[in-house]
Amino acid sequence: RPLRNFPSTRVLGKFHEPVGGRPQLPPSISPCGPQGVIVLAMAAPAFGVPSWRELAESQADVLSRRQWLLAGLSEDSWQWRLDTGRWSTVFPGVAVTHSGSVTDEQRAWASVLYAGPGAALSGDAALVLAGLRGLEVAAYDVAIPVQRRVRAQPRLRPHRVRKLAGLVHPLRRPPRVRPPRAVLDALSWAAGDRSGEWRLAAAVQQRLVRVSELRAALAEVPCLPRRALVEAVLADVEQGAHAQTELDFLAFLRRCRLPPPDQLQLQVRVGRTRYLDAWWERQRVVAEVDGAHHRFASSWDADTLRANDVVVSRRHDRVMLLRLTGGNLRHDQVTLERQFRAALLG
Repeated sequence: RPLRNFPSTRVLGKFHEPVGGRPQLPPSISPCGPQGVIVLAMAAPAFGVPSWRELAESQADVLSRRQWLLAGLSEDSWQWRLDTGRWSTVFPGVAVTHSGSVTDEQRAWASVLYAGPGAALSGDAALVLAGLRGLEVAAYDVAIPVQRRVRAQPRLRPHRVRKLAGLVHPLRRPPRVRPPRAVLDALSWAAGDRSGEWRLAAAVQQRLVRVSELRAALAEVPCLPRRALVEAVLADVEQGAHAQTELDFLAFLRRCRLPPPDQLQLQVRVGRTRYLDAWWERQRVVAEVDGAHHRFASSWDADTLRANDVVVSRRHDRVMLLRLTGGNLRHDQVTLERQFRAALLG
């Protein structure tokens, strides 16, 4: 029949049958007409809907079956691309438009598309996309509207979040919540308290967020898991603690009911500016907490010089310098408590 009788058909091209058989065609394509003209019958896409190629290009070569059908294409043609190995499935109903390995960006897009319209990345995935260094995404946390239910998948964890639309950044792609809420979610969803503390401190230290922004975001989530921990860490970070060892040290002082330092990151100027971790003004005591990076020879040399600077610059004050490591905080708390109690209260 003439093609004008099929307003929703598209001519894909001419196919010449090879010797010995017919060419392999998708299930939705059948040869008809003279000289092997191939036509494909499908629903015409809605006006203004971008083509699947435009969608894939804007989504790091990731498409959902829903987007494919909305572009006016058929279920059979979608399945044919998967069955023939031209495309690869990431999650049910979501695929990459190639047969190679899936990148982190593509997995992030696939997570959002699998969770459906209105979903957004949060937690670790949103922080890494925002630029947080030192963190690897083990699983992609996706915030979804509270009325929706989504089945978890390998490396994908859905979380129902209230008032999600107001938390999503209006410009960032793939869709993600704003950094302050992402930090709170990352802490509350972390495997343990200590790893959650590090995420908050690192986000502030790397200037992804400010403490004031975190406090404002916390006020909007009255039932946040680990809320007491968030408030304690915010107080420590606001005082100047950024490294995990510094947070552990302040927690140690609270447990032992020892006075908190008057100042964190004490600035010392002898030749050039140096910083010490904690300073008690009345007791004239300085504490230096050595993390894992201090074990290297170059760091140890620098730390020794820094400690000398404190003694030299404040020799008229008779400053007492105490040093400890992260290992001491984990395994030698009884000895540390005795030493600090004698220095601060004796």
